[in-house]
Amino acid sequence: MGLGRPAPPFTLESTDGSEVSLGDFRGRNVLLYFNEGAGCDACFYQTAVLVRSQALRASGVTLIPIVMNPLGQVSEELARFGITTPYLVDADGSVSKAYGMLGTGMHANLPGHGFVFVDGSGRIRWQKEYPSMYASAVEILRAIEPYLG
Repeated sequence: MGLGRPAPPFTLESTDGSEVSLGDFRGRNVLLYFNEGAGCDACFYQTAVLVRSQALRASGVTLIPIVMNPLGQVSEELARFGITTPYLVDADGSVSKAYGMLGTGMHANLPGHGFVFVDGSGRIRWQKEYPSMYASAVEILRAIEPYLG
């Protein structure tokens, strides 16, 4: 997946009951967080850390977690971790595949623990897979800072 190219469009069901499209965020910077989802406590812990990051909030970047699990299963995990940020459900894996995130972790049929930064013009500016299953908000902000302008 080439940096600087337009991000593949998508519309996915959200745990808040709505449908969310990448186009809904036109003009805003977004950080897509593709992860294994239900059954991966580290993935939900990562979300909680990013949601609580004042620096990430202050940067104006919108975090969009994306998983492939059934909606009810994801909602249960969000409740268990006290996370109110909605997750998007990529039920068939087509979005994960379009972004080059499918099979990047421990499972061939799931995303690993990867991030894609899409700027307000809808272009992919940065992406990285974290096999360690964790990245600090500071580390991510340092990586995307050149593209926040």
